[in-house]
Amino acid sequence: MNEHLLQSSQSIGLPLSSFATHSIEQDELQLVSASRDGDQDAFAQLVQRHQRRVFNLAYRMVQDYEEANEITQEAFLAAWQGLPSFRGDARFSTWLYRIAYNCSLKQLEIHKRDKVLQAAIQIEQLEQESLEERADKALETQECQTFVRSQLSLLPAKYRIVLVLRHLQEMTYEEIAEILTMPVGTIKTHLFRARNLLKERLEAFERDRSNRTRG
Repeated sequence: MNEHLLQSSQSIGLPLSSFATHSIEQDELQLVSASRDGDQDAFAQLVQRHQRRVFNLAYRMVQDYEEANEITQEAFLAAWQGLPSFRGDARFSTWLYRIAYNCSLKQLEIHKRDKVLQAAIQIEQLEQESLEERADKALETQECQTFVRSQLSLLPAKYRIVLVLRHLQEMTYEEIAEILTMPVGTIKTHLFRARNLLKERLEAFERDRSNRTRG
């Protein structure tokens, strides 16, 4: 894959205008098909469509802008190289986000963050239904979403990714299960445990916000 193809995406958020001057609304399946045939312009349009969400996913995983940029580059390069084996069993976006997720996990493993994070957090077992209702209600507000984002770096990667995909990327359980190649039940269990880890922090946050409101 030529270097110029991903050059513009090194600064995430800037449009790949040199590659997207025509066929903006071309069907994604056609773009994928053309990309598989070696059409770099078609693939550049796919990069333009998905680079922000890929970067956001990577950034929420690794909590570092430069590393997220590198992961984004790596994910699109891997996607380009892997297109001949892409059979279309899943949507292109699902396949791409799965690649980005795996690239993010590899980066986390390099830094060995998970052992430190998991050793620092105690899991409190709570009744699932009431906890989910409480966490879902809190996550619906913008202020609480901001708070949760600030706490993501404290969660193990396997819990962090399900929160990112469910509450920040707004994906369904089925979409998450497809991306992570896990059963829906496992996804729900990971979500429960991730919310459980956030419970004490959410409660402290809500108490502080309530005190500020009364003050």
